[in-house]
Amino acid sequence: MDITYYVCYDLPVPYRNIKIYPLTVKDYLLFGIYSQCLTIDKNSIPDPKIISMTYLEYIFHITEENPVEYPYLIWFDRLLSMCLKDDNSFEKIEESIKRYRYTDDSKRKPYFTIGEEIYTSDDFEKIKQIIAEQNMVELIDENISKDVRDSLEKARLFKKSLSREKPASAEDYMISLSVATGLTLEYIYSLTIRKFIKSIRRMDNLIHYKIYLAASMSGMVEFKDKSFIKHWLTGLDDEDKYGDVTVDLEEIQDKVSFESAKK
Repeated sequence: MDITYYVCYDLPVPYRNIKIYPLTVKDYLLFGIYSQCLTIDKNSIPDPKIISMTYLEYIFHITEENPVEYPYLIWFDRLLSMCLKDDNSFEKIEESIKRYRYTDDSKRKPYFTIGEEIYTSDDFEKIKQIIAEQNMVELIDENISKDVRDSLEKARLFKKSLSREKPASAEDYMISLSVATGLTLEYIYSLTIRKFIKSIRRMDNLIHYKIYLAASMSGMVEFKDKSFIKHWLTGLDDEDKYGDVTVDLEEIQDKVSFESAKK
């Protein structure tokens, strides 16, 4: 389903008999924990039984096996309560978890209920996609093998370590956006997570655009690639997560070799 209109204007997405609301910056930290239930790399586990499971079957299975270490079903319940604006307190967690059941037939298919309605694995997949798009969650790209994803992730982390810059915290991002734009922190807290992340990205893009443009127009710097400077309003949604790593990996390796040789 196309939910572009709803996410553009931060509207709740209607699905069957429910409305799924985008979360705000005030929910950011809890959302970061609970949303891990949406990004499990299930199909990279070398077990045919697990690979054949639906995503919902797997989180039922792994939570039942080890609910302390892998409380994914509990996290999904908390996440769903937040997105449905369901006033389900932590004290009622045992009660709310009762809505997660298996069918009584021999197939024992997992399902959950919202109100009087039954939701299956297919519904779970659609709800997962909606929540991910509303709140800028990057789901597993199964078109890229786990080995390749792991290698690219290591390269990205390694590149960050070379810069010796400590990643900013969520609080730092909020303060930075306030300082750069003049928006009050209270207003930023009320932004949806999606608009907050997009604002940070756009602010960063604008700052770098101004720097590169000023350097280019000064005549003291010349960029080999004339298309390097892209307008700050260029679309950012289709950015390749690992683009800078795949392009610069060889350069990074050369730099490391050079630095080692100097010692």
